[in-house]
Amino acid sequence: MKTHPFSLVLGGLLTLVAPLALASETMRATTAGAIAIANLDHLIARQGSDAAVVDLLLERARFLGDHDALQRATVLAEAHSTTAADLLHRAQARAAAHRFTSALADLAAAERMGADTGTVANARAAIQIATGHAREAVESLHARTTSHPGYASYAMLAAAYAELGRYEEADRLYARAEAELDTTSPFPHAWLSFARGLMWSEQAGDAERGEIFYVQALHYLPQFATANIHMAEIEYARGDHAAAAARLRRVLAITPEPEALGLLGDILVGTGEHEQGHRAIDAARAGYEALLRDQPLAYADHAAEFYLGPGQDYTRAWQLARQNLDNRPTPRAYELAIDAARASGNADTACELLARDRARYGREALPANGGCGT
Repeated sequence: MKTHPFSLVLGGLLTLVAPLALASETMRATTAGAIAIANLDHLIARQGSDAAVVDLLLERARFLGDHDALQRATVLAEAHSTTAADLLHRAQARAAAHRFTSALADLAAAERMGADTGTVANARAAIQIATGHAREAVESLHARTTSHPGYASYAMLAAAYAELGRYEEADRLYARAEAELDTTSPFPHAWLSFARGLMWSEQAGDAERGEIFYVQALHYLPQFATANIHMAEIEYARGDHAAAAARLRRVLAITPEPEALGLLGDILVGTGEHEQGHRAIDAARAGYEALLRDQPLAYADHAAEFYLGPGQDYTRAWQLARQNLDNRPTPRAYELAIDAARASGNADTACELLARDRARYGREALPANGGCGT
């Protein structure tokens, strides 16, 4: 797994730490996760069908893997488009569903109706980062840290630097963002820790360093579904299959997350529990296809990874990876599409994509040539 259906940058808006012991010393006192979730659910119930509930539903989807909440948020957002605030809510929902072009149109309309220019600029920059245009966003984001220093501006610039491979600079900015947080809510603290973990483990390829921050994220919010799945992947990779499977079962007790089902199935098959493993994989397949019917762009990348792995349908993986790449040509989207093209027998297309990836991002060593020449 490489990314979450809800963009790190979009989720975040609303000094190097090396050893785990040192990381724990930086932890803040926050509300217990279960209490914070109960409070969130109370607010959602109180808001009812008002447009303001959209952001609360997106928060529930982001942290708890609640795909029904994402669907409800998008339906509600589409029903409200009268005011600038409505359009900002709808832009957030559309971006969470990876409908980036529509989200940008909403932001432009909101700006014409008098929406706060800083809010619109931040949302645009978030979409730029999510769609492979982080470089274009850096200058304005850097200026924003000077004119409006704080949690949001530091976290946004950190996400842009992470996308550009400037990991040490990004890590320092994430630490500054954490220092600026003045809230006992565990959600933003957990999200910043998760962002740092994802950057180190997935983008920089340093799972040991990434694990430090996943542990922090789960200290703040033990119910954080995606952070638990990433931790399970690390546990599985180092051979701790029992811990990984137990963690995934805890996630599945809260939400029928197809990514957790797919990974659990892979673990069970690998440890000889073939019948249970294949049942989990079949459930993951059904779950992904149901999600793709409602929100095809939001889940195309994760579903493609599933079909490249335990789902073992390389043609379907290539179809989804190509759709994802067309929607958001990020470095990871290129890597996924190249892998899927090769797996599905489209070697020439894989080489064409590799050339495009290198021309766009200048990454001579990633991914491997795979028979495409020098």
